[in-house]
Amino acid sequence: MRPVRLAFAAVFAAAIVVGPVTTSTAAEVVVCTWKSSPLPLPAGVRKARATASDNDGGYAGNLIDGISDVVLWKNGKVVEYGQVLAWSGYGVFVTDVNRSGVIVGYSAPTMRGGYVAFRSVGTKIEPLPVPAGTYSSTATGVNDRGDIVGHYNPAFGERARAVLWPADRPGQMVELTGLPTGNWTNAQGVDEDGTVLVVETTSTGSTNSFLWRAGVVTKLVASVSAVDVNAHAISAGRVVGSITLSGGGADNLRAVEWDAAGNGRVLSDGYTAKSVNRHGVVVGLPRNFQPGALVWRGGTLDARIPEGDTGQMSFGPIGDDGGIPATLSIGDVTGTETPMVFRCS
Repeated sequence: MRPVRLAFAAVFAAAIVVGPVTTSTAAEVVVCTWKSSPLPLPAGVRKARATASDNDGGYAGNLIDGISDVVLWKNGKVVEYGQVLAWSGYGVFVTDVNRSGVIVGYSAPTMRGGYVAFRSVGTKIEPLPVPAGTYSSTATGVNDRGDIVGHYNPAFGERARAVLWPADRPGQMVELTGLPTGNWTNAQGVDEDGTVLVVETTSTGSTNSFLWRAGVVTKLVASVSAVDVNAHAISAGRVVGSITLSGGGADNLRAVEWDAAGNGRVLSDGYTAKSVNRHGVVVGLPRNFQPGALVWRGGTLDARIPEGDTGQMSFGPIGDDGGIPATLSIGDVTGTETPMVFRCS
């Protein structure tokens, strides 16, 4: 990968509104070079994915070279957490890891549908507790305290419901109260103070997003010129995601950030913002199907990270340490998949 030179500059509470595009004040400019470095693999393994950050120099993912091991890269080493029940390595989805090395995600035991949420205990993987007869469950986020969030489907055909596995009650799954009923809800992430980011999907496919904490729900509301609010990540009170502009059209998605005070803004050139760290650095994807990723700081577009000359790059969430886990895929499913980390130095 070629280095690229870049310049960096249960009640409803009050709604947070996405406003029009704002002009940010000039920020400190830091010139750096974005470089990718591969993560080590066990002998004989050619395929793996890096999909999560522990915010402290560690990255989690899974081996997919005919197996389905969950792994953690830390201090230059790869730690195998063991195999997950899945129809293949492609049926394992590692979604988050905290500073203590607790990894969460979900797997597809068969190709016929239905997921099983899991977490790590020590360096072993175990399914998260769900009610008897549950059709499907996912784990999508974990904070440093050990709170885990996701969703479950009680039975085939029933709506998904946002849930929490509290750190102080590790054997219990708690359905979040105070959210809209009758539609699908999924917890997308959990902040360090216990605030859960939830996305609701209606029967027509439209989306709404909420912040949930101890039964108090705050709705993230789009401006009058937009419909749909689809939030993806939360960190230190900041939320990022996308909105759909009203009026239709093929290019009607815009990346959006809400700061910790609840002020919303559209992020230039992006169609969605996928992750944010505690320092307010946001990573997302460019509009018009452009390859690579975008980086914003303080609401201003600071950098473009290209995919490179070969293959297709998928980017994980940026960590508080500034690293972005990524996977470079070359060829079809028989080709190479290389886990790596991007850093700006």
